[in-house]
Amino acid sequence: MTGAAKGTQLVGRVTIRPARPGEHVALTALVMRSAQQHWGYSTEFMAWEPQHLEIEPEHITDAVTNVLEIDGRAIGVYMLRGAPPEIELSRMMLEPSAIGSGLGRRMWEHAVCTARDLGARVIMLDSDPNAEGFYQRMGAVTVGEHDWTPPMMPDWRVKIMRFEIPDRSE
Repeated sequence: MTGAAKGTQLVGRVTIRPARPGEHVALTALVMRSAQQHWGYSTEFMAWEPQHLEIEPEHITDAVTNVLEIDGRAIGVYMLRGAPPEIELSRMMLEPSAIGSGLGRRMWEHAVCTARDLGARVIMLDSDPNAEGFYQRMGAVTVGEHDWTPPMMPDWRVKIMRFEIPDRSE
C-alpha cells in the first residue's frame, strides 16, 4: 500500500503491521503526544488516569495491536481486544502531524476488517469527546457517556460508541 497524506508532508510507503514486543514505550509516547499536542490537554490532565492511554507489554501480546507506519516510522496505532461477537477498539491515535491526512480513516478501515476477520459483528469504543465526530463520520453511533470526569475538566465526558460491522457484501 502506498500513498501520500493529503495536506501534510507525510509521503512514502504506508503499511499497517502488528506491534512488536518491546514497542510499548514508543507507542505510548505516540499516544501521549497525539492526545496532548493535538487536543492541547494539560500535563495535569495527561497525568489523570494514564492507564487509559498507556500501551502495556500485555497489550501487544494479549490483544491485537497494530501500527501504521510510513517508510518504517510509526505514525499511528490502534488496539482491538475482547472476544467476538463484540470487540473493543482502543487507543486509536495518530501523530499530531498526521491528523486530517486520511490516515485515520485508513487505520479505521483496517481495524474494521481485522475485527470482522476475528469474527466480530460489533466494535465498541470509548471516544474522547473531541474525536466523537471522526467516529461518527466512520459510521459509529454514540450510545452513552461515562460518568467519570477529570477534576480539572468537569464538563469533559468520554463517549461510548458502537459500530455495527457490515457484511463483506455491503
